[in-house]
Amino acid sequence: MNLFLIRHSISEKANPPKKDFERELTSEGVELIRNAADGWKKIVPSFDLIIYSPYLRAEQTAKIIGNVYNIPDKLSKENNIAAGCSTGMLIDTLSIYDFENIAVVGHQPDLSHHISNFCSQNSLSISFAPGAIAKISFSGIAKFGNGRLEFLIPAEAY
Repeated sequence: MNLFLIRHSISEKANPPKKDFERELTSEGVELIRNAADGWKKIVPSFDLIIYSPYLRAEQTAKIIGNVYNIPDKLSKENNIAAGCSTGMLIDTLSIYDFENIAVVGHQPDLSHHISNFCSQNSLSISFAPGAIAKISFSGIAKFGNGRLEFLIPAEAY
């Protein structure tokens, strides 16, 4: 299995009374993720499924990626991967699906913790900027300590 972890793109700053889960992508964030996803197609030809956090900024990011890849029907909102998601919750969510190439659009610091938990026996310190993508490959299903980090690319690289 290949797991692609994607951080949602640049979003509005927290500004009460708007709730955190209602924050939207900025116009800069929309452009950033559109350009990044277009560049990813050189190294990631397709995703079998894109699952995303129920937060609006993650949903907007996933839909842009789905449109760039021309797979708008392969998106699934998963409440279990909202901000604060543990790696165990992510593994449980992934176990529902039988696909080879799954993208997950989520949040920081969760994504850095997932990489650390999947690819190391120790804690890693990872910078995961908005719109970045990481690929973790597994021999079989996703498990703690069983992944290999193949790349982590910031959105600005495209």
